[in-house]
Amino acid sequence: MSEGVSILGVVVRDLSRLDRVARVVARHGFGELIARTPLGSLVSRVAALPEGDAELSKEPAGVRFRKLLEALGPTYVKLGQILSMRGDILPHGYVAALQQLQDRAPPMPLEVVKRQIERGLGLPVDELFSEFHETPLGTASIAQTHRATTKAGRAVVVKVQREGIEAVMRGDLDLLYLAAKVLEATIDEMELYAPSAVVVEFEKALVRELDFRCELDNLVRARSFLDPARHVTVPKPHADLSCKTVLTMDYFDGVPLRKLEPGSARAKKAVEELLHVACKQIAEDGFFHGDPHPGNILIDDDDQICLIDFGLAGTLSPEQREDILTLVLAAILNDVPTIARVLLRMGTPLQRVNMAEFKAEITRVRSTHLVHVKTLDDYDSQAMAQEFATAASKYRIKLASEYAVLTKASATVEGIIRTLAPDADMVGIARPYAEGVLKARYSPERLMAEVMSGATGLGSLVRGLPGQLDQVLHDVETGNLQIKPVTPALDDIAPMLHQLGSKVALSLFATSSTVGGAVLLVRDPLTFHKVPVLAVLALLVASIAWSSLWWWHWVGGGKKVRLSPLMRFFKR
Repeated sequence: MSEGVSILGVVVRDLSRLDRVARVVARHGFGELIARTPLGSLVSRVAALPEGDAELSKEPAGVRFRKLLEALGPTYVKLGQILSMRGDILPHGYVAALQQLQDRAPPMPLEVVKRQIERGLGLPVDELFSEFHETPLGTASIAQTHRATTKAGRAVVVKVQREGIEAVMRGDLDLLYLAAKVLEATIDEMELYAPSAVVVEFEKALVRELDFRCELDNLVRARSFLDPARHVTVPKPHADLSCKTVLTMDYFDGVPLRKLEPGSARAKKAVEELLHVACKQIAEDGFFHGDPHPGNILIDDDDQICLIDFGLAGTLSPEQREDILTLVLAAILNDVPTIARVLLRMGTPLQRVNMAEFKAEITRVRSTHLVHVKTLDDYDSQAMAQEFATAASKYRIKLASEYAVLTKASATVEGIIRTLAPDADMVGIARPYAEGVLKARYSPERLMAEVMSGATGLGSLVRGLPGQLDQVLHDVETGNLQIKPVTPALDDIAPMLHQLGSKVALSLFATSSTVGGAVLLVRDPLTFHKVPVLAVLALLVASIAWSSLWWWHWVGGGKKVRLSPLMRFFKR
């Protein structure tokens, strides 16, 4: 019976969490969204949803959404950070508000921090470090950091994951996925934005962030790309003092970049160094810092810059780097056909794209944002990226997630430049890196390799053509090659009847299990400590059947029930 009690506890806890989330959503003025879904009737049976807060109602919708995520807790704050990179999903006002999300949390007690370190590294803190500072350097929703000194006398920073945070976030992810599927099944507009796909993408990013070994690998990789000629560094990680929940790295004695005086010679020098690093990461390394906000960039008294917090990093293949450069050059030269082709190559069209309309949209966006640009103050990269993302969404072109991370990182760096040194020579710094990509792309060696590869493929095609024609003619003669009309409406009848029959069968099974369990509750021949075993089993099976039927009808949109979410639910 312990397993049944465990499952019941999970159900009660998750329903309670769902009820709390629904009420917080309604309090922030988004109750109508819940009311339009089956979740609205489920929650309102317990108590009516509250009215929107009068003070919050004065705020713009994007600000209310940001405050809603902050009120819901760490999982939703992290979701907001992911959504702040998805201008193809949310309007500009929402994206701008989400970029102001504050990832803060109360500090963990020192004894909890030490317990987490000992649990992860297998030894007490006193045996791992000669000194461990009690006051944290910083606190966030997932982890907090402390200064320490290794036994070898090296000053380090220890990043410790919050106790139990993974279980909390995984439970929230299950609720988010359920809510996303309900929205897709009940609100027409949601099908275009695929919120369940966003949740899946978010889950992958969150799983990586919860595993500090991924950040350690990012630090090692970032250090391998450091240019000795530049005054930029990355903290050295200590693998022997790190694990999934603990990350130890060198301490950098500096202050955040935002502490510099805007317009000063020191600020301009720092911005130029940052520009060199950003251009090198994108054009040469194909690996870049995904969240380079001023708090993650430190500068010391010797004007050396240190990039910290590599929990979010992006990668670009050589082909993607070439596509980005081609896109920039085409935008400058007003080569609309090239822009259209590159955008289609960078993304995945989910339906046929009307090229004439798509090119007209690109011309409109370019004329709005680039024609009258003379200085950096005239150029708004975020607004232009938002316009292109909106166009991609309109024509159902799904862009790779790497580009979303790159767009957000580029906009963040641009914001630093505008604040600290708007007169920095961006073009002069970026030109050598762009020329390097072009030289590599059109080098004689690479062109010859592509010619040889194409010739080899063409030769293989010519050699195989006679045999393929023989096969086609043979299939025609023997009747194996047939032409059939395409009738989507008629083709769907058989699967619809099959689904209807399956639903009826599942309904009958659920009903019979419920009735059988109710009868056995009165008179069960098998009891254990006065608990009717067969009745409990029958009712448990009935609840699973009814849940599957509800999922199939409301959440799955009539599609077959996926067992993986249900199995994950019961494992919890």
